[in-house]
Amino acid sequence: MNITVTEAAMAKAETMSVEAGMIGIRAYVYGSGCSGMSHSLTFVDAVEERDTEVVPYFYIDPIAAQFMDGATVDYDTAGLSPTFVFKDVFKEQ
Repeated sequence: MNITVTEAAMAKAETMSVEAGMIGIRAYVYGSGCSGMSHSLTFVDAVEERDTEVVPYFYIDPIAAQFMDGATVDYDTAGLSPTFVFKDVFKEQ
């Protein structure tokens, strides 16, 4: 598994987790109808046996890891709505 989490994304994951009293955040994928797979994040209140810690405060489940191999997760503060950004997700392996 090769997933890169930028310094900005690591810092935001830590801040959000600490503020929410959670262990971290978990990346996951889900089916979204005709458009295929989508990705998202959720808080981690307990690390599951199947989780992999990518970096501190950032976990991924095994299904998401398959789809996100080679991706970069960043935190973009440009514009009016700062957000996590997933780059190179679902690219052909």
